[in-house]
Amino acid sequence: MSTTTSSSSSSSPIPGDDTTTSTTENGKLTSSLDMLEKWIEHDDHSYHLNFLNPAQSNKIRVALVEWYRANRRKLPWRGDAGPYDGSTAGYAASASSSNGKGKKRKDEGKDIRSFFASSASSKKKTKTVSSSKSSKSSSDKQKNKKTVEVNQQLQNQEAREVTAYGIWVSEIMLQQTRVEAVIPYWLKWMNSFPTVQDLANATDEEVNSHWAGLGFYRRARYLHQGAKTVVNDENGVVPNTVEELMKVEGIGRYTASAVASIAYGVEVPVVDGNVCRVLSRLTGIANHIKAPVLKDDLGWALAKKIIDVKPIDKQTKESLGTPGEVNQALMELGATYCAPAGSGVDDNDPLKDFYVSTKLGIAIGNAAHSDDPSVRSRVESLVAASTERSKQCKLCDSGGVATAYYNMLERMTSDLSTNSKTKPETIYAISGHASLPIPPPKKSKREEVIAVAVISAQIDKEQCWLMMKRPSEGLLAGQWEFPSTCVWNSSEKAKKEKKGKDKKKAGSKPAAVQVPIIDPDVRSDALDSLLSDIFQASDKHSTDDINKRVQLKNEPIVHIFSHVSHTMWVEHKHVDEEVHNEIWRLNDREVGWLTESMMATVGITSGVRKVLSAVQK
Repeated sequence: MSTTTSSSSSSSPIPGDDTTTSTTENGKLTSSLDMLEKWIEHDDHSYHLNFLNPAQSNKIRVALVEWYRANRRKLPWRGDAGPYDGSTAGYAASASSSNGKGKKRKDEGKDIRSFFASSASSKKKTKTVSSSKSSKSSSDKQKNKKTVEVNQQLQNQEAREVTAYGIWVSEIMLQQTRVEAVIPYWLKWMNSFPTVQDLANATDEEVNSHWAGLGFYRRARYLHQGAKTVVNDENGVVPNTVEELMKVEGIGRYTASAVASIAYGVEVPVVDGNVCRVLSRLTGIANHIKAPVLKDDLGWALAKKIIDVKPIDKQTKESLGTPGEVNQALMELGATYCAPAGSGVDDNDPLKDFYVSTKLGIAIGNAAHSDDPSVRSRVESLVAASTERSKQCKLCDSGGVATAYYNMLERMTSDLSTNSKTKPETIYAISGHASLPIPPPKKSKREEVIAVAVISAQIDKEQCWLMMKRPSEGLLAGQWEFPSTCVWNSSEKAKKEKKGKDKKKAGSKPAAVQVPIIDPDVRSDALDSLLSDIFQASDKHSTDDINKRVQLKNEPIVHIFSHVSHTMWVEHKHVDEEVHNEIWRLNDREVGWLTESMMATVGITSGVRKVLSAVQK
C-alpha cells in the first residue's frame, strides 16, 4: 500500500488507460486505488494540468469536434436556418435511472437526444400542449398559444451569416439567460438592429423595448454604448483580437474570447460555468464552478491545453476543428451530457472515456466495499489528513476533496439501495461524476418589501398609468415602473444586528431571512409622501383623491431577481378624468402617464408586467 504524502511531482494515470482498471485482488490496492490516494493527497494544481497532456488533449479535442458537428443545436447566431430548439430542460438519462419499481429518481430527466429535437419533435411538443388544454387555466392557454406562435415563426427563419456583431449580441444575451429564451429576442434584435451602426443609432427606449423581459438591463446599456464605441473608434468594425475587444464597454474576457474564437478563428479558450464543470470532471477538481480560481484564472490554463493542440500522427487539421468549434463544443457538452445531472457513462457522451470523476467514483466505491476493512479506513484517514495540510492545491477548495468524497459515498449508499438491477461499478461511476464539481456555497438573497402605487387614468379615452423612470445607475437602471418605495430591506436589518450585542460566532450559518408584514398604514403613508412629491412637481395635476387607494389583495406579489427578492404590496386607484400626455421631472427622475402601447415602445420589466396583469384582473 502506498504511503506517498504528495503526488504533485508524480505522473497521473490517464482515464481510459488500462492502468486505471478498478478492481481489488487479494486485499491489495490496485492502480485505480493508487490514483485515488494521489487525488486525495495532491497539494498542487499541476496535478490537474497533468491530465491534459498533449496526447490526451488531442484525443479529447478530436472527440469533441466529431460529436459537436454531428449533434450541435441549431441556433440562429451559428448561421443555421430554422427551426430552432435550444432547450436543455431535460438532461442525460442516468444508467441508474430505474429502481426496483421502475420509477425515476427526482434528479433524472429525459433522454439527451431530446436536446437536439428536429422539427418533427417540435410538432410533437405542440400536439402535446394542445391535448392538455382542458387541464390548464386561461392564462396558461394564452401562454402556450403564444409559445406555439413563436415556434411557428421560427420554422421559417432563413440562415444568417455568422458575424462578430451577431456573436457579440448572442453572448451578451446568453449571460444568465437560457438559450431557448434568447432565440426570439436575438431574432427580433437582429431584425431591428442588423448592424453595429443600426444599434449605435437607436434610442435608449428602442433598446430597452427590445431587451424588456431578458433581465439584467445593464447588459443592454453596455451593448448599446459598446456599439457607439465601435462605430466611433473602429469605423463600425468589431475588433478581431481579445485585447481590442476588451476595450469596448461591457466586453470582458469571456465575451471577447468567444467573439474572437468563433467569428475570427483566434486560438483562445472560452471558460464559462459549463466549461468549468467539464474541466472539473475531466481532471478531478474538487471545487465549485463559480470559484474565481477556476472560472477566472487557472480554468483558462486548463482549457488552453485543449485549444493549443496541434496535429500529431499525420492527423488532419480538419479533425481538430476550429477554435470556435472546440469552445462551443465544450460549452454545449457542459449544457447537455455533462450538465449537473449527467451520468458520465452514457455511450453518447463524447468524453465518457476521459472523465477522472467516474474513475474516482469507481475507486472510492471499491475501497468502501472492499473485503479488507483496512482499505476504507486507510482512505478515510487520508481524507481527514487532507483538510489539515498547510499546503493546498490552488484549484481545489479547502476541504473540497473531503466534501466530494463523502458526497460520493452518500450517493452510492442511496443508489445501491434503490437500484438493485444496476451494476455496482456503474453506480460508483455515476456517483463520482455527480459529486464533481462540488456545490457552491449558498448565499441568501437580499429581501426588500416594496410599497407600489398603481394610478390609472385616461389619455384621449385610452387607459394610461402613472409611471416613473428609474435612475440611470443601479438595479433596472433607466427602466419605467410604477411609483414605489422600499419600506423594509434585509440589508439594513443585518447592519443593525451586527451592531448589537449578540454577535454570531465566526463560521456559523446565517439564519434564514424572515420577511415581515409591514403595517399597511406605514406602507400607505410612504406612498402618500411619494405621490405628493410627484404631483407637486407638475403644475397640471392635483393630489385630490389620489390618497384614497385600495390595496390590491390580501397578499403581496413576489418578484425574484438574481440577488434580491421584492415583496410588493400594491395599492390601486383609478382617476376618473383625462390627464395630459406629458413627461415631467421629480429630481433626477422622469415621470409621466403611459398607455400600454407606450409601455411596449419603451419596454417594461417582467416585474412591472406582473403587477399590471394583477391590477387588470
